[in-house]
Amino acid sequence: MARVFRRYQSNIYGNYRKSYLIDGLLVGVAMSLIMLVRDWLAVKPMTAPENYITELVLLVGIFWATYHYRAQLPEGKVSLKELLLLGLGIGVVSAVVYGLWTWLNCGSLHTDMVSYYNQQRIAVMDAADSSAEAKVAIEQVGRYTAGDWGFIAAFRSAVMSVIIAFFAAIIFRTEKSPVRN
Repeated sequence: MARVFRRYQSNIYGNYRKSYLIDGLLVGVAMSLIMLVRDWLAVKPMTAPENYITELVLLVGIFWATYHYRAQLPEGKVSLKELLLLGLGIGVVSAVVYGLWTWLNCGSLHTDMVSYYNQQRIAVMDAADSSAEAKVAIEQVGRYTAGDWGFIAAFRSAVMSVIIAFFAAIIFRTEKSPVRN
């Protein structure tokens, strides 16, 4: 089985845990501020709290953090594994912060957003489908709460961060790990 899978030996050159906690909090707060500014400007979101603007903030945040992390390391040496762990950590921390903010925003500050999101999601669903399963699905969406929308926002951000972290790690790595015998 060892011939099928290559085993790599990789070095960790920096403190990526500290970096993903700090940068993840910053990215999560930036995503939350986008939602807050959008609410202040009375711009209604599309169908969910997660949209292209928050995903763009997540993309820029992860790319900036991986570049900044690499620049701080001695000789700029960083492996794919280290950058993947950094990007995934940033994504998870920022998704948790954004999900908690969405829950707080929809549950306390702007309670009308829950019914707005529910109506928008139902409008997107296939209205021509009159089956019993479609009616049950529409009823379930109509009962979503602020906690449900917070979870949806956090989950979608976390999934997007996996994709973004992978590309950031490939772009900013500077060292390939040698194959172990």
